[in-house]
Amino acid sequence: MNSGNDKIVVAFESYIVGMARGYLSGKPPTYAVASGDNENGADADEYQAHIDYIRRYNDDAATFAELIHDYIVTAAAYLYITESVTNEIVYTRMDSRNTICIYDYGTPPYPVAMVRVWEEQEKEKIEIVTEKSRRVYYSDGKAAEFEDYSDGLLRTMTEKPLYWGDVPVAAFENPDNLSIFEPAIGLIDTYEKLMTNIRNMTQYNDGAKLLIKGYSPENTMFLDVLDKDGNAVGRTVNPAWKQEEKELYEASALFLHENASAEWMLKNVDYSGVLDLLRHIERTITTTTTVPSAADLTSPNASGVALGYSLYSLDQYAAIVDRIFKKGYLRLWEIVTNRLNLKNNANFDFRLVDIHFSRNVPTDRDASIARAKSAYDGGSGIVSLETAIGVSGIEVDSQSEVARIEAERTRISSVRDIVELRSNNLIDEQTATDMLYPEELADDVRQRIAAEALGMDEHEGDDGEAGAENGQSNE
Repeated sequence: MNSGNDKIVVAFESYIVGMARGYLSGKPPTYAVASGDNENGADADEYQAHIDYIRRYNDDAATFAELIHDYIVTAAAYLYITESVTNEIVYTRMDSRNTICIYDYGTPPYPVAMVRVWEEQEKEKIEIVTEKSRRVYYSDGKAAEFEDYSDGLLRTMTEKPLYWGDVPVAAFENPDNLSIFEPAIGLIDTYEKLMTNIRNMTQYNDGAKLLIKGYSPENTMFLDVLDKDGNAVGRTVNPAWKQEEKELYEASALFLHENASAEWMLKNVDYSGVLDLLRHIERTITTTTTVPSAADLTSPNASGVALGYSLYSLDQYAAIVDRIFKKGYLRLWEIVTNRLNLKNNANFDFRLVDIHFSRNVPTDRDASIARAKSAYDGGSGIVSLETAIGVSGIEVDSQSEVARIEAERTRISSVRDIVELRSNNLIDEQTATDMLYPEELADDVRQRIAAEALGMDEHEGDDGEAGAENGQSNE
């Protein structure tokens, strides 16, 4: 049991961060390049393919969740962009507790460096990344050696040249420099003190004293302590009285004189009033931090409309986060696109990348699907098929799913259609074989079966007669 001096800790900060993080990052951002060729002649589909590959390679969903966590807890998040030894473009989260971004004095301010500080083997190190290089120093200003890749080899160096054409960092910073729970820290402290007081009052009553009125103990409470001359020099508790007290306390029944009584000395605690105050403080905490109370979200009578109003404050917070993160991610794709253009001799334009953030909210899946079908309306509605899939709530990649649907619509499933295409030399024999039989079959087996199928179709009438004659001979 905790002593009366131990303060009760109520982890409101953990609840607030968990709710906001799940709401903001439960669904990863999506990146869509505007369809068609851009003004520089670069193909949008090729650009989209590069973005999708880089996104999957870097596990963009996990990185996004880490960035959101850093932002709502420390009011800042940072991405560092680099290239692996295999020339893969990598972007990774930097710990915002030991990383800052340095800006110039322009309007608006522009990043000129990223600085990171950490301790390694009891020595403090400082990393400085600029547009031109990456360097590491000790706290006394001396250059520190570090290992990094250069020309495909891991080398020891004190400076690594960089060729990104910009500082390879994307910053996401709260302009107010406040974590999501920081405005409610005083209220959380008050809530914890009130809970501690309730615990202390309850513990006091657990060890309450028994008050007996109108009863005289058979033994005196104290005995005098005498010196060698018989003079009283102090007093001590009478062991006989202690035994009598114990027997009274443990007795199943007490037999008292007339007008005598026994009762516990208890503190009168108005728990109902205290609990009302706790609920009020809790609502004030959640209101101040824009995070809804769990009681509002889990109410069995909460409709979709009511849930939307409960999340309204958090939606306002999310709207600001979206703007800050969209700006940061546009910078990420600008830097990445510059490298793609350099490596592929292309003219991709990062301004054509549409970044979309979605909220992770409980929804009625059937209602979402019905709404998406109605909006699409077989191709004559107000949204495209890709958009309809995206708003349906089905956990699939909408672009890939559209491609699959189109492939299924144009797929030739009839063997006779394939044979007819081959007979008219509209497809070659290898293509016909691939369309007829799956890739899992060995090549020689596929070709033999396909040849038999093609041959049987060309001589279907003759084969039927031959089969009849064979049947007669067998008989």
